[in-house]
Amino acid sequence: MKFNEYCMKIVFFVILILIFYFQTYSLYGIEKEIQANNKELVQILQNYWQWFGNSPEDSPDNNPKCSIQIDTNNSIVFLLNPFETGATSYDCTDTPIPQRYSLLFPLLSSFCSQGDVGLYGKSYEEIRDCALSLDRGTIKGNVAIDGKEIVDIFIDNGNGIDMNKNKKVINNLPQSSQYYKEIFSEEFIDILVTSNTTMANNWEKDEYKENPIYYNGVVHCDCIIIDTDNLETGTHTLEYTISAKAEPPSPTLITDRWDFTSNTNYKLAIQ
Repeated sequence: MKFNEYCMKIVFFVILILIFYFQTYSLYGIEKEIQANNKELVQILQNYWQWFGNSPEDSPDNNPKCSIQIDTNNSIVFLLNPFETGATSYDCTDTPIPQRYSLLFPLLSSFCSQGDVGLYGKSYEEIRDCALSLDRGTIKGNVAIDGKEIVDIFIDNGNGIDMNKNKKVINNLPQSSQYYKEIFSEEFIDILVTSNTTMANNWEKDEYKENPIYYNGVVHCDCIIIDTDNLETGTHTLEYTISAKAEPPSPTLITDRWDFTSNTNYKLAIQ
């Protein structure tokens, strides 16, 4: 009897360890390399920034009825980047989404490029460190569809640059892991800049004013991707609340910090 009790305790202890492991590290352990190196996801994130960085009509400052971009080549739909956007609501039911498409939005995402102020023509390593530093700090993300929470996640990227070694991901809901994707370009990708850029102060030169230009860049994202195959046709609500906090990368950059909570609400039509 004592032996059986001892075995049961061991089994129970092992189960607890496995639950903790898959809650905390499943997306930054054995699966991290697969996700980060996924060239298809990197291409999609490149396309995301080409849209979001050159579409002032979709900026919250312009109060659009709907802020959305449908990437038909990759069967994916881009939604608002919630960085410091506050409370926003969009009715996109006039732009129905095919059921086989996926929805993508960042919890926190960044890019740096060889066109940026102070980085013009710099090496991959310098551009990489810039992009990773911009995704430093902590992130809390909650996502709900039709009022039902599907993601409750906490991420600690530390100083950003060393997140490959020190990143922590805690999924407070077991299903959170199926929606969370970390995307990172381990080689240069194309950052498009046009005369419609929403980040005019970001660029070293104004050559984009004459013609669209591509700069070598690096992208990173702690992203959420939702497959609409799991949604019935009709109208649905999507809400994501993101809280992010980061200290300056150095004492001389005291203004380079953030501490915000953004709440984004979408009304979507799936067909």
